[in-house]
Amino acid sequence: MPSVQNEELARTAADHVRRAVARGGFPCAAIVDDTVEYLDGQGEPDDLRALAWQLVGPAFAAHLDAQRGWPARTDSDRLTDAFRALDAAGIVAREDFTCCQNCGVTDIGDQAHDTMPARGYVFYHQQDAERCAEGGGLYLAYGLLGQPATAEIGEEIVAALRAEGLQVDWSGSPGQRIHVRVDWARRRHGRMAAYAPYDPAEPELAVHAAKGRRLAPRMTATALSMLELPWLPQGVAVRVEGDGAPVELRRERSRLFSDDGRSVGRFDGLRLLNGGDDPQAPDEPGMLEVTYESQPDGPSAFPSVPMALPEALDVLRRLPTRTNSWLCAVSAAEAVVQLRWEKDGLWLETPHPEDATSTGKYATYDEAVRVLTILATEDRSALAELDGAARRPW
Repeated sequence: MPSVQNEELARTAADHVRRAVARGGFPCAAIVDDTVEYLDGQGEPDDLRALAWQLVGPAFAAHLDAQRGWPARTDSDRLTDAFRALDAAGIVAREDFTCCQNCGVTDIGDQAHDTMPARGYVFYHQQDAERCAEGGGLYLAYGLLGQPATAEIGEEIVAALRAEGLQVDWSGSPGQRIHVRVDWARRRHGRMAAYAPYDPAEPELAVHAAKGRRLAPRMTATALSMLELPWLPQGVAVRVEGDGAPVELRRERSRLFSDDGRSVGRFDGLRLLNGGDDPQAPDEPGMLEVTYESQPDGPSAFPSVPMALPEALDVLRRLPTRTNSWLCAVSAAEAVVQLRWEKDGLWLETPHPEDATSTGKYATYDEAVRVLTILATEDRSALAELDGAARRPW
């Protein structure tokens, strides 16, 4: 048990961790760091970090247990779909955007691409998301860029929300925020679902990552093997130093390799750190190597990171439209599907480097989901099977 004994502090920390897990936007170790920063000045930093690690595992476990009982399509999914439709229609729509409304109104204009002007905006901020996750419904800020809000822009937003099956309360006044009755339920997959148990007796290791991944400088072997090693970017090496000889680790598709020739499956890094070996570990079916960039200032992955299909679809679901945000996925057989949200829509293609051509089309979001699903489950690109797809020279 950490030396921090203040019950109010522990309750404050637990509430913060639970809300951060529910928001769904950050992985386990980042939530620990954020909790330490949130509690700054209320205890010794080492004690606060220990408290955060103690709380984050149970919070993740409870969240993952709850999501097993959620419907296939949640209100949070409907909200994201409505925001994507608005974004594609020229209303910049951002979820969990900035810390508060003032910062959101100040920063939202920077989300519009210079060559793709927007008609207006809608967003909810971090505090809105946290209140909604606690059961309070969701309030949306909206307006015109650089001008006062109008009833017309509000009506368009309300219509998009209702088209996805959400219940909306709004007086019609441009001076009132739009209230959406949302049963908050944001799923976690892959790295976003990974968590590590806390053991205060487990020593920390020194961790040095090559360019391409920022890691905490010290982590336990358990946390490193459960939170980071399975998602090491392709070609990025990690040097780990503990009581024994240093070891350098790298990932190749679904396997981890040490510099002395041992290998294990990517989720079995603890065995590798403890000197073990499992050269017969089977390959992981359905895994994709994914690179992406969420423009203008969202998350990205480059070099590629491994993702199962649900994790890759989560990334696709949250890519902003009309920003040149992009994603590229490669299957085990090296079939490639890549996409980009352009001014004219979602461009989807498979390149053919052997003759410098690509098969592509402007696709619907559902078509992109279908093609990525076939890429993962059948290890091939089905893009040529879409109506309107054509092969063109580069």
